[in-house]
Amino acid sequence: MTSVAAAQTSGSGLCGTPAIDLFEWAARTGAGVLFLGGLLYGGFKHARAGMSRNPERSSEHRQTGTMAMVAGPIFGLVIVLGEQAAGAAGFNAAQCAQLTPWF
Repeated sequence: MTSVAAAQTSGSGLCGTPAIDLFEWAARTGAGVLFLGGLLYGGFKHARAGMSRNPERSSEHRQTGTMAMVAGPIFGLVIVLGEQAAGAAGFNAAQCAQLTPWF
C-alpha cells in the first residue's frame, strides 16, 4: 500500500503530509546506510587487518571490523522492527509510512 492510498484509508491527520514523507525517507535512508555501511566498513577493516605489520594494530582492526559488521545491521533491524512495533501498538502514522528499505 502506497503512502497516498494509506492516507485515503487512514483516519490520521498526519498521513500524506510532508512530515510523514520526510520521516519515511529519513528512516529508510538511515536503515540502508546502517545495513550496507556497517558491512562495507567491517569488510574494509578486516582487509586492513591483513595488511598491517603490527600484530596489536592488526588485532584492533579485526575487532573494530567485527563490531561494525555486527552492530550496523543490528541497528538497521531495530529501525525496521520499530515500524512493525508501532503498527502493532496502534500508532496511526505507521499505517501510512513505509519504513522498510528495499522490500
